[in-house]
Amino acid sequence: MKKWLILFCSLLCTACMPPEKILERQGISTIIGYDLLDDGTYLGTISLLQFDRKEEKTSEIISAVGTTSKQIRQILEQKTSHDITSGQLRTLLFNKDMTETKGISNFLDTMQRDTSIGSLIFLAITDNAEDIIKNRNYEEYPEMGSYIYQLLDKQERKEMLINSNLHDFFSTLYEIGIDPTLPIISNEEGVAPYINSVALFKNDKMVGSISLKKTMFIKLFTHRKASLGDITLNIPVETFKQKGVSLAEKPKEDKFNITIHPIKHRGSIELSTEDEVKLNATISVSTIEGQPAVTLKNKESIKKLEQLLGEELNKEFGDFLEELRKLNSDPIGIGRKIKSLRKYSKLNDKDLREKYSTLKLKSTIKVEIKRTGAID
Repeated sequence: MKKWLILFCSLLCTACMPPEKILERQGISTIIGYDLLDDGTYLGTISLLQFDRKEEKTSEIISAVGTTSKQIRQILEQKTSHDITSGQLRTLLFNKDMTETKGISNFLDTMQRDTSIGSLIFLAITDNAEDIIKNRNYEEYPEMGSYIYQLLDKQERKEMLINSNLHDFFSTLYEIGIDPTLPIISNEEGVAPYINSVALFKNDKMVGSISLKKTMFIKLFTHRKASLGDITLNIPVETFKQKGVSLAEKPKEDKFNITIHPIKHRGSIELSTEDEVKLNATISVSTIEGQPAVTLKNKESIKKLEQLLGEELNKEFGDFLEELRKLNSDPIGIGRKIKSLRKYSKLNDKDLREKYSTLKLKSTIKVEIKRTGAID
């Protein structure tokens, strides 16, 4: 009896085994791009790695037009003899027209429900997703899906990007009082694709963009331990004279260029009155380069330079806050801070945006020089 039971169980387990997957028949997708067409449909482009020894090329690129991502996937399957698998999908690209007019949450929601797709895949925006994926102009990057992944992964490891994967984007998108951001990849003629700027969102639609440098101001208040990256400031020499900061040599130009390396930072958001928000931040830095050289021989000269750097950063930050308010985009999370207060806890997204657009935003950035580096 036991023998029959064992035989029955073994047959049952065999019947439950997943279907056999032969490697040569697999088309492993590494990147998918979506472009909005003039008639309102979408062009989906996919790069597939293939392992069939009979094939000369190691990758295949196919495109299809449809009204939904599922329809596009179905048509893509019809255009290749390989079984399209998404287990190695690393990047989703969307063109600007799509993100500005239609939004991307519907497409991302479908991806999030697909169990074969991980939540840590990268998201990015570009002018034309098809052009990037089909780009074969660089022998060192024969398969653009792998290159784009490495490009984004490097920047995330260095903590230069915010909300760059599916999980982070959705977490921010669904939280009331803060908006997500995504990297924008440029695809210029004769140049390998690179991260050119960062897209600002209002809900799931792109409303503007900022330079990578300005993401520093977002991380000051949202990512306590994130790297801010080296900061280069171009300050008029006349300003140095007004502040009493001595230069070690006569300047050849009318600008003083200084690069500082942030060591640590902290930022706070405070609703001081009904209509005013204070954003205060402190950055501890080391000075790593100055042109021309500046004299920092005593505490007084260091203090003057700290004040000067703080004023320059605060001016840039003030302009940045005004830009955000005009776009009604809130990647810093000012609305989230307001909603955390009991009296405003019941405000919805629409109410918070109306309040955000009328707020007086006052900023103060203080710089502390901990190491004077190579500019003495």
